[in-house]
Amino acid sequence: MTTVIVLIVLGVLLLVAEIVVLPGIGFAGIAGGASIIIGIILAYNISAMAGHITVLAAIILCVIAMYFSLRAKTWQRLSLSKSIDSAVDVSPSQKNIQIGDEGIAITRLSPMGKVRIKNVDVEARSILEFIEHDAKIVVLKFEDSKVIVKKIED
Repeated sequence: MTTVIVLIVLGVLLLVAEIVVLPGIGFAGIAGGASIIIGIILAYNISAMAGHITVLAAIILCVIAMYFSLRAKTWQRLSLSKSIDSAVDVSPSQKNIQIGDEGIAITRLSPMGKVRIKNVDVEARSILEFIEHDAKIVVLKFEDSKVIVKKIED
């Protein structure tokens, strides 16, 4: 009878894990269902009354386990509770960069790269040519969070 109890409890735990932690039809769900069925079959081999009691106990145990495992507060400790509301990059105008400002390329722009304008590093794009490292640049326009620049000829 101990084997039956262990199989039923193991089966219920695997089913709860499948439903709550590992959703989908996977190993845990199949193993949990099989464990419960094997436990019930073993109980019926003992006697019909033991089998009926085992079926009833398994159903009640499954319902109780699902109730407690699906309660909202049970899984709050495992879930992400903080939201991320920051932006990846702010617009150049928020960094006080204006059209016509001059700066220097801190990486090679081919056509994308990084530039330093007013001691602020921003992502930039050259539309006319490749711009080498340490070349002087001027801001032409803005596109989303990127600065469009061109090289200043000496």
